Amino acid sequence: MDPRGHPGPLPDGATCTACGAPVPTERMTILARRDDLAFVELDCPTCGSTALGLLIDAATPDGAPVLDVSGDAATTTAGAATGTLRPISAADVEAIRADLAAWDGDLVGWLDALEDSGRPGSVIDR
Repeated sequence: MDPRGHPGPLPDGATCTACGAPVPTERMTILARRDDLAFVELDCPTCGSTALGLLIDAATPDGAPVLDVSGDAATTTAGAATGTLRPISAADVEAIRADLAAWDGDLVGWLDALEDSGRPGSVIDR
């Protein structure tokens, strides 16, 4: 890959928006750049999730760029702290498909019903 596809050093680094693990600079890719703004993809080596962020050039020549990722300040979830998060499997997708096919209502109602059911191991955790 072209070296310009990776951002320069980010002193504060970045954290995964899903699990809170650090995401090294080499796992960040610049998807698009315009003027002093770039769209950056963060690929977490710990949980395998991908997130998007905005990279804003430094305001001064000796300043650091700013990486804006909506989940950086968030605390990790209980599942992430215990290491129980896993990628979505084909079985998860099929379970959701079957549940949606049997549902006679709107999406919000389905999500509420899923949450209210208290089913252990639910694919969706809001």
